[in-house]
Amino acid sequence: MDSKEIDELIGGVQKVISWYSSSDFGHGDIDYLIKAKRKLVGYSFRFSEVVGYALDEYNKGYNFRKRNTAESKLIFMKDGDTASKAELKSELKAYKFRVDEGESEALYRKVKSYFDTMRDAITSITQDISILRKEYEDSRVHN
Repeated sequence: MDSKEIDELIGGVQKVISWYSSSDFGHGDIDYLIKAKRKLVGYSFRFSEVVGYALDEYNKGYNFRKRNTAESKLIFMKDGDTASKAELKSELKAYKFRVDEGESEALYRKVKSYFDTMRDAITSITQDISILRKEYEDSRVHN
């Protein structure tokens, strides 16, 4: 999934959450809340794939950088550098890998944050649906 697809997915989630957070709900809005919940559940399935992919990419970048740094350090020490000098040289050599790893980590944190927010919104909508149903049932009993 590329960044354009991720941004479109985030945009869809933002629309639903914006609508939900800016609305006051009454008895007649249960159907809208159910539709919003269904949309978010659909988005959450797709988002879970994106979160998994982003975490996988981050882990690959981290592991690659650590392995490359360790291998470089061993080569520098084999060539006569002290451990601290070899460490410094290998960290400098791995700078580009750390930047790539940081970008992967930022993407992971971004999509994980949206996923968590979406999950919280689903829980909140579910509670609102239950409250409105209960209020509706209570009003029917008392009328």
